[in-house]
Amino acid sequence: MTDFRALPNQPTLHVGLALHDSERPGRYLRLTHIFEDGVYAMWVGTPEEARYAKRPIFYSWNQLSALTSPTSKWGRIVLPQQLSVPAESGSSQAGKIQSAWVQIAPVIQAFENRTNLSRHHFTALIRERALSIDVAEKTLHRLILRYYYFGSTKIALVALPRGPKRTTRGREESGEKDHANGEIPDKANNRRGRKTILSDELGPNNFVVTPDDVDDMLRCYKQLLRKGPTNKTTAHETYLSTFFQKSHPDTHRQYIKKQISEPVTYRQFCYYINGELQLTEDLARNERRLRRDPANTNSLVSAGPGEIYEIDSTGGRLYLVSSEKNPVVVGKPTIYFLIDRWSRFVVSAYISLRAPSYEEVRNTLLIAFTSREKRFSRLGIEVSDNQWPIGCIPAVICPDRGSDFMSGSMLQSVVDDLRIDLTPLPPLCPDGKAIVERLIRTIKQRMAASGMKGVYADRPLDPQSRRAARKAEAAAVHTLADAYRALIEIVKDYNNRPHQALKRRKILTQHGIEPTPKNAYVWGLENITGLRSAPYTEEDYYRLLLSSDKASISGGVLRYKTRVYHPSNEAAIDYIRRSPRNRPSLDIRLDKTQPAVIMIASRHGEWPCFVMGAGDARDSEGISIDEEEAFAAVNARLWARSDHESRRVRVAAKAAKPVNNRHKSAPAERLPNVDMQRARYQETAKLKNKLHAQTHTEFEEHTASASVGKSWSEVEREEKARLVELVKLNRSKR
Repeated sequence: MTDFRALPNQPTLHVGLALHDSERPGRYLRLTHIFEDGVYAMWVGTPEEARYAKRPIFYSWNQLSALTSPTSKWGRIVLPQQLSVPAESGSSQAGKIQSAWVQIAPVIQAFENRTNLSRHHFTALIRERALSIDVAEKTLHRLILRYYYFGSTKIALVALPRGPKRTTRGREESGEKDHANGEIPDKANNRRGRKTILSDELGPNNFVVTPDDVDDMLRCYKQLLRKGPTNKTTAHETYLSTFFQKSHPDTHRQYIKKQISEPVTYRQFCYYINGELQLTEDLARNERRLRRDPANTNSLVSAGPGEIYEIDSTGGRLYLVSSEKNPVVVGKPTIYFLIDRWSRFVVSAYISLRAPSYEEVRNTLLIAFTSREKRFSRLGIEVSDNQWPIGCIPAVICPDRGSDFMSGSMLQSVVDDLRIDLTPLPPLCPDGKAIVERLIRTIKQRMAASGMKGVYADRPLDPQSRRAARKAEAAAVHTLADAYRALIEIVKDYNNRPHQALKRRKILTQHGIEPTPKNAYVWGLENITGLRSAPYTEEDYYRLLLSSDKASISGGVLRYKTRVYHPSNEAAIDYIRRSPRNRPSLDIRLDKTQPAVIMIASRHGEWPCFVMGAGDARDSEGISIDEEEAFAAVNARLWARSDHESRRVRVAAKAAKPVNNRHKSAPAERLPNVDMQRARYQETAKLKNKLHAQTHTEFEEHTASASVGKSWSEVEREEKARLVELVKLNRSKR
């Protein structure tokens, strides 16, 4: 509770004074700054609510008078017990207070200027001070607000014990609608993070997890671990069906009937389990058994190079800019790697700014199985097939269960066409492809050590790493092509540098092979596995790795999405001839990033090929199929917005016109044809004069020169005669 002591008389306003209204219990308006035209003040409550304090806002004298009522009083708020005892000189508490005051003192002094208290300047000054003293901006912001919250006193800089979570009292009890009127936002209705897909249908998740609920989660998970290996997915479902049902029967019933969204999500369950769980040795051993059992992790043993490839993608820790004249920051790329498990040879590396999809995986595989020299010479990257040998077709590719690796196109192209086994890992088993995971860490370390601008070393988890990431974003100067060049150089160095794991390959030592990934890969293909690249050309790889989708045939043309494709080779013409006039569905192959060409897989020689019409090609230039589908909702919104605005303008224009015009003008006089022609010339000349600022003299000169030529009637007769002759000529040809 807050101890408020009202003053008997109307006091002289000063900083720290608080206004309390009995109709708004528990809420106090504390003055932080006083100026000639008004004051700055902030709403305060209990000491525990100090961590939710908001920036002081301005009230003019009239606004401040409007807040005062017969039930309101000015007074002082007694400091809590933790802040009422001054710190002893030389104590650790006194040292902490002095250290905090040194950090915020320049900002507090700057806030004596009213201009600096505006929203923009308030945040900017705190951010500038935080960067200069290498302190987290959030920490400095909380210190300053706590200083004002407790009446602008240094003792307020002492950290208070963490109190209860924010309540919903502001909205229901006070009836106010924003923080300026003393409301404390409802934490349950203002959750952070991404909302679920069904939140629009079932509403947001308003269930608040209590300490008792956390205890039930831990108890449920431990019970399952005592029975044997389990996973968090099963534990989450078991908790909802047992412990949660007993504790919250009404909420559970609503959830089962689809009346509300999931009260405790899987992410929430994992958060509390990972943060609060303490296991005994037996339970911990049981949990490790689930994660490290080779039968579950699919950790296969490779007999030689070219047998098992591991593939994975990762977010690059570098910021890139566009390649335009005036570059802008375009964010961080996604990097794809394909590595041979036995030799540690990096078969392929690809970098992209697009969202993860099969199209990006497809480019990774194309780079792996085709010539490096031809492909990278277009980017100005010097790399030969000798420095980076072309990869062979593996027997197995081991990915995780990402949507880009488990798509239908991946199964069609890799499994069915290239005859490569796909062995995806179970969930939560990254050690099943530990080699590519270790490669990713190594590459990131080497890119950070390269000194490239825009690169940061660590994942932004703490204030220091976040500041490093922000500085990297501000210093970004490299384009996507620049980053790819740097990546290829690192990969070449990695493949030609001795690898610690290859020292254990005694067979390499026996034959005098240097323990580098490239040498081990090339020698192993010739002497161990004997695998060779399939007899495919670069064009064959391009066709076999295309994405798969559905299309239709109608009216002698192929239709895909909203576009029309025409046959471009003899196989396509023959395919259209043999197909029914209307075929609602057929399997096609295409590059969704460049959808100008569509092919149909065939085992009878040449593939039927269809090309996009010229009009559709112009409309879809520079945009992929996935981007077009992603923009569909945006396009619909833009259409609706423009249609609404144009209709509104038309309605407003019609409404502004007078309904009845009583003063009608006299009918215009009809002139003879000659005079009408002259009048037409004059009206047109007047319009041109206004458009081009021509003088009347120029118009007279123009009309005078034009009058020398043929009259309009002669020109009309000649044109009619020409058309008659043309009709006669066409009839004679028939």
